[in-house]
Amino acid sequence: MSAPQKGEKIYYMRGTMSPEARIIAVGGGKGGVGKSFFSSGLGIFLANLGYNTLLVDLDLGAANLHTCLGEEPGENSISDFLSGRVSSLAELARPTRYRNLRLIGGSNDPLDMANINDLHKSQIMSSLFHLKADFIILDLSAGTHSTTLDFFLMASHQILTVTPDPSSIENAYRFIKSAFFRKIKRYEFQLNLTNLIGDLMANKSQHGIRSPADLLYFVSKKDSKNGELLAHLMSTMNIQIVLNQVRTTSEIALGPSIESVCRKYFGINAQFLGHLDYDNAVWQSLRKKRHLLLEYPHSRVYAQLMGIARTLAGPRKEKKAIS
Repeated sequence: MSAPQKGEKIYYMRGTMSPEARIIAVGGGKGGVGKSFFSSGLGIFLANLGYNTLLVDLDLGAANLHTCLGEEPGENSISDFLSGRVSSLAELARPTRYRNLRLIGGSNDPLDMANINDLHKSQIMSSLFHLKADFIILDLSAGTHSTTLDFFLMASHQILTVTPDPSSIENAYRFIKSAFFRKIKRYEFQLNLTNLIGDLMANKSQHGIRSPADLLYFVSKKDSKNGELLAHLMSTMNIQIVLNQVRTTSEIALGPSIESVCRKYFGINAQFLGHLDYDNAVWQSLRKKRHLLLEYPHSRVYAQLMGIARTLAGPRKEKKAIS
């Protein structure tokens, strides 16, 4: 199933909403998998292709996207929006050294920003939907907090960054399952699934429910109509996998393997977008406060990021080179 294009209607918890931009959410099951590096690199390439691109640092409480871009901390942040000091997120968007690329940072957010309430979360989501851009890239916090999952699920492109180590892969599967069950939680009343799913999940060990596919099986067994509704909801998920910090050729095979597990055992659509090699130049460029794409434009990672960006953007004539 292909991701929605700009202007295409997407069905959410309440009615139909049409975002102003194509929203890309970048999540990860654990920290240290390269979410911010990937988000910033993707933003640079999309901007370089001529797209009006906006990066939003939603790693609330540990924001560092400005550092990955080689930018200084901004004077304003998302906390200014939530406190009412500015009326919209658009007022926080500031230009970067890259043409066509703006940033909404979180560097000045207080420590308790990581635990925003539902009202603040809804305010951010609503404002994001009204931002005008070609692409909006959300750099999310690590883990499976409900706020992180909701930001992830609101996007038309849902990208999960994974590294080849076993703990990262295990956490990636946990993230995917958590995202699915969070989505079900948002829709269960609307789809008349509340009582049925509540009963099944309360006794999931007894029923042997370990994955979304297991839940679909038991829902369909008890109520075929609700089973069809749940199957349709599952079909709307399309997780896109990026394998980062790859050291060997054999590790690349983990990407298609994760895609296969999601489809075969979880019943969830997945797509392996590509991989990025492990490269010492990444941390060396960060120390110099210059993104890898500027400091080492002839690296393999440069070409790999470019390929992923082009896949997400789709066919379009390029306009300029990075300068």
